Amino acid sequence: MTIKNISPQDIDQFYPVFTSVLNTEFPGYTPEVVHYLLNRIYTRDTLKFWVQRKEKIIIGAFENDSIVGFAVIDSPYGGVSFCRWLGVFKDHQRKGIGTSLIQKWEVFARESKAHKMEVAGQPEAKEFYEKMGFDLEGMRKQSYFGIDQFLFGKVIAEPNTVNMTR
Repeated sequence: MTIKNISPQDIDQFYPVFTSVLNTEFPGYTPEVVHYLLNRIYTRDTLKFWVQRKEKIIIGAFENDSIVGFAVIDSPYGGVSFCRWLGVFKDHQRKGIGTSLIQKWEVFARESKAHKMEVAGQPEAKEFYEKMGFDLEGMRKQSYFGIDQFLFGKVIAEPNTVNMTR
């Protein structure tokens, strides 16, 4: 397995994986919500635009040139690196892929001078994030699109005004 950043040129390969994982591995979202997300917010063109402008990075887990998992991460803001999506195909879960994606994200966060990593996870992911060293910081009841989400954070450095405002 190889963990690497997805380039704008890789988005065409990535997008069907993203679509499939959103449809199958995020049980809190209704089919209507997933359709909205894929057709209004996280379109192929929007993802390509964000990656080109370095507004988001996408980390892919590749097995035999196929993407089997990913993390979609916002560029750090105010010293915080926020993961929007972490997904792995069901038949590849519990094989260390999610762990490898989190480890690569942490390298990116540190290189970007972030002092904290944050992610909002569905209840099914609570044990995984805690195992990865994230602290449960709260619950967002009936948050975006009406689902409960746990907010997890992991402090990785001391806050630094210069880094937070660059």
